[in-house]
Amino acid sequence: MILAAGRGTRMGNLSRRIPKPLLKMGGYSLLEIALRKLRRAGFRKVVVNVHHLAEQLEEFLENFHLPGLEILVSEEDELLGTGGGIAQAERFFAGETILVLNSDVLCDISLSDLLQFHRRHTALATMAVVPSRDYHHYRLVRFNSRGRLLGFHPKGESLPTAGRFGIFTGFQVLTPAARRYLQPRPSSVIDDFYLPSLQEGEEIAVFVHRGRWLDVGTEALFRQVQDMVVRGEVRLEDFM
Repeated sequence: MILAAGRGTRMGNLSRRIPKPLLKMGGYSLLEIALRKLRRAGFRKVVVNVHHLAEQLEEFLENFHLPGLEILVSEEDELLGTGGGIAQAERFFAGETILVLNSDVLCDISLSDLLQFHRRHTALATMAVVPSRDYHHYRLVRFNSRGRLLGFHPKGESLPTAGRFGIFTGFQVLTPAARRYLQPRPSSVIDDFYLPSLQEGEEIAVFVHRGRWLDVGTEALFRQVQDMVVRGEVRLEDFM
């Protein structure tokens, strides 16, 4: 599932008339990059949720074709957030374990490695993180040496000297049991699933990605990466 329903408020004027997932860099929209990455990894069915400027997203998806890839649309009359959006799309999943990703990041993560890691750990869910101690800009993930989620560190609060921390990449594997925590109402997957499941002692696996991860979720970050693409410092093909 690709999360693509947000209003893109952090994108300023860029997403006023164009939904953020359809913003282009180097000739590719963010949504196309995500779809190509999934198809290359062997996925055959993808659900995309839509809300803000939904007509544009639906028109793009109707006309975009990759051989062997079925694209389904989950419409949200009300913006449901990451948790509610996943729950709203449950009818498409047929009781399967699913991969969820955000449409506003670029990441050269190996999806096959992530899925194999998840299977080995037989966890309720697996989230992918990039190691980081940037507590100024992100709510950090705290995990241990065995790849188990311990909790979340508040954004803006100084870090202890010890411990393993990282940024949630937006890539996550959710089992049907994990998704039972979620309801089709405005909610966050962190607050409605990860935190309650940790309190109940459930094991959540953390896959550490040591490659490249680029946040393009704000106007400034998007323009910065656009410039990097033009200068040849970023090859978009590496993220597909």
